Amino acid sequence: MTLNLVWNNLVNYCLQIGLLVGLAAMIPAALRLTMPRARLAFWHVLLVACVLLPMLAPRRYQVVIASAQVSATTFATAMPARSATARVIPWNQIALGLLGAGAMVRLFGLGLGLWRLRQYRRRSQPLQQPTSWAVEAHLRISEDVTSPVTFGFIDPVVLLPANFPEMERSTQEAILCHEILHVRRKDWLVMLTEELVRGIFWFHPAIWWLLGEIGLAREQVVDREAIEMTRSREEYVDALLAIAGAAPTFDLSPAPLFLRKRHLKQRVVSILKEVRMSKTRSISALAAGLGILAAACWFVTMTFPLAAAPQSVSDGPGVVVDVGNSGMLHRGSVPYPDGARRAKIEGTVLVEAMVDGTGNVVDAHVLSGPNELRRAALQSVLQWHFASDTGANTRQVRINFKLPAETPEAVTTIVNGQPATVRVDAPRKGVSGGVTGGVIGGVPPSPMVGKTLQLLRINGLTDDAKNRLMARLPVHEGDILGSDSFDRLAKAVRDYDEHLNVNMMRVDREGNMAFVISAPGANVTPSAAEQAGMPGRIVVGGNVQAAMLEAQATPVYPPLAKQARISGVVKFAVIIARDGTMADIKVISGHPLLIPAALEAVKTWRYKPTTLNGVAVEVSTQIDVNFTLSDEE
Repeated sequence: MTLNLVWNNLVNYCLQIGLLVGLAAMIPAALRLTMPRARLAFWHVLLVACVLLPMLAPRRYQVVIASAQVSATTFATAMPARSATARVIPWNQIALGLLGAGAMVRLFGLGLGLWRLRQYRRRSQPLQQPTSWAVEAHLRISEDVTSPVTFGFIDPVVLLPANFPEMERSTQEAILCHEILHVRRKDWLVMLTEELVRGIFWFHPAIWWLLGEIGLAREQVVDREAIEMTRSREEYVDALLAIAGAAPTFDLSPAPLFLRKRHLKQRVVSILKEVRMSKTRSISALAAGLGILAAACWFVTMTFPLAAAPQSVSDGPGVVVDVGNSGMLHRGSVPYPDGARRAKIEGTVLVEAMVDGTGNVVDAHVLSGPNELRRAALQSVLQWHFASDTGANTRQVRINFKLPAETPEAVTTIVNGQPATVRVDAPRKGVSGGVTGGVIGGVPPSPMVGKTLQLLRINGLTDDAKNRLMARLPVHEGDILGSDSFDRLAKAVRDYDEHLNVNMMRVDREGNMAFVISAPGANVTPSAAEQAGMPGRIVVGGNVQAAMLEAQATPVYPPLAKQARISGVVKFAVIIARDGTMADIKVISGHPLLIPAALEAVKTWRYKPTTLNGVAVEVSTQIDVNFTLSDEE
């Protein structure tokens, strides 16, 4: 998930919370939910809903076409010096850092408060006067508090202010009854959880307001239970006023206080009003409020939807997919059929897909389009998964196939039975195995020009078939290669049998070549006897080595590069270990913003092991990672 996506989702999440709390704040008054216990339950459900909104909210999915396309060149080249650029920290990264730092400060303050409570307890003294409440919690006198404080779960403690022994007996009983009720209700654990939420959402005013309402409702619930136990309403109000008269202190200790000054008026009014509400009516009002709250959750998640990480899709060159207004969860790439490309067939394929209730494509058929392009389009669409955000059970997909522009530096080869066109990069000045310089006014010469074809072998065919094919080949062992030698060889092989593979590799330090023609499933390297005396590391053309890929991670387009509309090719000179993993990767060239993403993907690639003389060898080759932006970006 990218930094921008995280920031945008966080902003939408905060807006969801603000809107949800704003709507829910009116529900208790509208339904006359006056009982403190019912109000407390409603506020707690609202807090849980706010925390769980990302899990409850549906995701908005997006398929990104701007993906990295990978091509491989023929020879390994030297690595030039990598230019250093100043790293610019995005503003949203700074903002996320500040929010995280604020949360850490708040959580540190919570830990400090717990430590402070422990210190208060160590410095306190046991309450000497006998009382029946002492069996449920330790009652201690502390000079560090001005209002009773209750904390602890397994071994609860009630800290009483220093003037507590001087209070009237009825006031003492009211205070102790209130605090012991907190112990029985396990309110300290609940309050600790609320403080964790406050620490994480320290920047959100709606959360602060909601936690304040929860604290007030909790104290009102305990007030009513304490009055029912003591049956002394006036004495209980006197206890509140007695504590309210103490000098205020600034204390962030995570424990419920007997009285918070901002709640005094509401608590006294609630006690004196003595509003009664039948149990049936209270449950009905609470159920109605929760139903409205569920509808409000759906509304806010639809108003400010969160976005899932986009899927990066690499369609074939010249392929453009249009799904209209249909949302996509994920889809496979659409290739451009090689036969249609060779025949220069273009056009638009219109596919109608039938989807089930979850958006999976269960059937599809082509409405229109060239016959040569239909199969590739249909096979891809059958693997797609649409978003189930509409009631429609069909989707129409338009896939445009347009031949990409051909580059003059191209070589045609046959890989795994399929003709393919790969670009051949000219070597740079001073690179071993290449040709220095070039043709003035033209394209640089191919690296194989002037080299000797040392080996030409055909594997997997009968002797008769080998002889017939050999008679058709334009090059033979011992020939001096030209720039089009491999191109002419591949064409002759394709004309004879399009299922054959053609591979090439450099066999010595002088750059002499070996061409291997093999049937599907046959060995793509020369035999052990033919390879005798060759080095333990061979240099293989990138297009040949690409056919040996077993696992290939697709690079993720860097968000900063995408925003700056930076595209281009990142070139790597790599050494593939004997087990097929990457042993060494060196950057040849590429934009600094693109190199990390390409490197992160390439270093996970895995190839089939290459063997010579029956022994696995290292392979030196070059890999190009091409980052391109679509027109819609």
